[in-house]
This record gives sequence, C-alpha cells and structure tokens, in this order.
Amino acid sequence: MGISTRCLALFGAALLTSWALAQQPRAPTLEERVRALETSIATLDTRLELGRTRVGDNPGQTDLALSGRVQTLERSLERLTNDMQRVERMAEDAARAANAAQRTAEQAARDALR
Repeated sequence: MGISTRCLALFGAALLTSWALAQQPRAPTLEERVRALETSIATLDTRLELGRTRVGDNPGQTDLALSGRVQTLERSLERLTNDMQRVERMAEDAARAANAAQRTAEQAARDALR
C-alpha cells in the first residue's frame, strides 16, 4: 500500500509539473510584436482623428484641454512609430544575417565537395 501511494503521489507531482510547464507564457514572436504595434498605431491614429474632429462633449472641456489630449496622443503615436521602425530594422538585420549565414553554408558545402 505504501509503494502504490508513493507511486500515485509521484505520478501526481509529475502530472502537475508537466501541466505547469505547459502553461508557462512564451515570448511573442517578431510577427506578433509587429502586428500588435500596427494595431496600436491604427488605434491611436483613429483616436487622434476623433480628437481633432470631435466637438467637446462636456462644455467644461476647453480647446486647451483637447489640445493637450491630442498632443499626448501624438507623442504616443510618435513613440509607437519609433518602436515600429526599430522592429523593422531588427527584422531587416536578421534577414541580412540569415542570408549571410546561408551564403557561408553554401560556400562551405561547395568547399567540402572539392
């Protein structure tokens, strides 16, 4: 009885451990990050246009307050644009590195055939 209880406990612990490892979050891929940035930029762009064209809902909101909100959105959009450009540069650098590695591998294969 003691051995079967230990085996059952060990099996349960292994099952819980494997389940916990399967649930660990993974890092987003480059495509997922780019897609998220594009979505954020589109959302901010839409909000920016709404902020520019909307008449104040609340009479207490002055043009100065709306201008401040628009400027904040413009700064956020600028930061997101910079992030997007940085991600694009990283992707281009990775593509160049992959191409260089492929050329090196092809050259090594040709050299090995000689």
